[in-house]
Amino acid sequence: MDSIRTSELPAHDKFVEGDSFLVDATAGTRRLPHEKLYDGYAELLSLAAQGDEFIISTTAGPRKMKASVLAPELVKVFCGDDFHTQVAIHNSIIRHKILTDYYEYAEILTKLANNDISDIFAGDIIERDTPAISVTKYTAQKAKYVILEINGLEGYGDTPTTGNHLVMAPLDGLGDAYMNATNTTADAYAGSYMHKTVIPAVVNALESAFGSTHLVTTRELLTTTMVPTYASGAGANWQGCSTSWAWYDCRARLMTELEVYGACPFSSSGYDLGGVAHQFAAFRDPWVMCRRFGWWLSVVSSAASFGYVYSGGHPANSGASYVFRVRPRFVIR
Repeated sequence: MDSIRTSELPAHDKFVEGDSFLVDATAGTRRLPHEKLYDGYAELLSLAAQGDEFIISTTAGPRKMKASVLAPELVKVFCGDDFHTQVAIHNSIIRHKILTDYYEYAEILTKLANNDISDIFAGDIIERDTPAISVTKYTAQKAKYVILEINGLEGYGDTPTTGNHLVMAPLDGLGDAYMNATNTTADAYAGSYMHKTVIPAVVNALESAFGSTHLVTTRELLTTTMVPTYASGAGANWQGCSTSWAWYDCRARLMTELEVYGACPFSSSGYDLGGVAHQFAAFRDPWVMCRRFGWWLSVVSSAASFGYVYSGGHPANSGASYVFRVRPRFVIR
């Protein structure tokens, strides 16, 4: 068959069923259906695709482009040069790439600071050596931390969070603890044993793992009081609900139901929703949400109980003295 330059081919200005891209893969030339190009956007950056190349027709003649180069270029095609739109796309595709297998930790933060999120997605993992936490019986190990959302706290707080950042959480928690020694929510979340004793110990470990200068202090709206005779918004004729809140400086905190579920089934009142007003992107993925252990949330459910995520992944509540996993969120940059 006679050879032909791609520039000599008829122009094609609309995708129709059956259209494909030609890919010069390590196993030979292959077809990639056009509808799979966006669906597989994140996979273009995976290890398996690093050697694959696309054949591109240019004004200078046919050229080849690595899949790893094509992927960030596609972002510009889909959303132009607007960085906020690029962030939205990278939060909409949930991936599980262990970034520290490919980049140094400092390099990841440098890319973020320079508006380069071409290979950073919600659901990606950063591994860090994390010291023991005696109060949660956590043993020192290399822990996996998941990116819940890129710039997920942008504009949040009475003093707003600004600048590029990653909202993170330990993928499998950092040990176990109770909210209070007895089944009471008398001092709401801000006055709980969890927030006053456990979380500061966790913050010390996070500062060691991520660097104190990279752990961001955010302004957080936490519940401060609970009235045991008021009806709970959690229903079932339960008594006890949060009745006030206040702003606190936090380096880490337990999450609200709204941040995890995008809903508030076991929250006692609107005061329990003092967090960002949306579900973090990565929690749309069962792999991130349902880790087969129960983990505490910050919400008061009744005079005796707080909300938590059941080991099967569904919303639940339990007496404050029960022991569940500690899985706070925090911010790095």
